[in-house]
Formats: sequence, C-alpha cells, structure tokens
Amino acid sequence: MTSEHIQEVIEFMKRDRARKKTKEEIIRKFQEIGFLDSNGDYTAPYRNLGRWIDECTRRAKEKKER
Repeated sequence: MTSEHIQEVIEFMKRDRARKKTKEEIIRKFQEIGFLDSNGDYTAPYRNLGRWIDECTRRAKEKKER
C-alpha cells in the first residue's frame, strides 16, 4: 500500500463521515482503490486488512447485541 492509497482512504473516510454512503458506494470505492476485486473479495495484498475489518465488524455487532 502506497502513501497515496493511505491518503485516499483517509480522505474517503473523512468525506464518509460528512455524508452517509450506501454500501454499494463504499464497495465501489474500495474496488477503485484496489482493496476489493470485482467479486467484492479482498485482493491478495489486503487479505489481512480484510480479516481485521471482519473481526472488528463482528465485535461491534456482538457489543451492540448486548
């Protein structure tokens, strides 16, 4: 991941806070950045990132259900 990729993700997340995005918009952006392939799966360089995101999502859901 280059510093340009990181900066693009940071800017995307800042804009995301200002305006709610649909799940489709977020998936499309992550595909443009190269995190996801056309099937919505994490690309090889970002599989660990994907596992981390999935784990954080799972924990947040569990916490919310309590």
